[in-house]
Amino acid sequence: MEDSSLNTKTGHEAHLPHDYYTCKASHAFDQWFACLTVGRQLSSYYRYGKKSDCSKHWKKYKLCMQMKLRSEESGKALMQEYREEENKQRMSQPNVLDVWTLRE
Repeated sequence: MEDSSLNTKTGHEAHLPHDYYTCKASHAFDQWFACLTVGRQLSSYYRYGKKSDCSKHWKKYKLCMQMKLRSEESGKALMQEYREEENKQRMSQPNVLDVWTLRE
């Protein structure tokens, strides 16, 4: 029987998915490679008038490889830093909510 006291999480960690602080290098590599395909690049060129920037996928792949060389705590801290930077960048870019104005 499993001890439930070992599985309790406090704060915002209780709401995070169980794999939030993990990174699969094979998945990150697949995303990077898919970004480079002709179909994805043509789709991006058609929609946005420029080719896709795949550097974010490459950064994630490098991060995954770095996490394999570190201790669990150090890797978790590295992934948390990456997630915070990713969220900050996402919030700084325009999104669908920017086109709507509130009515009074």
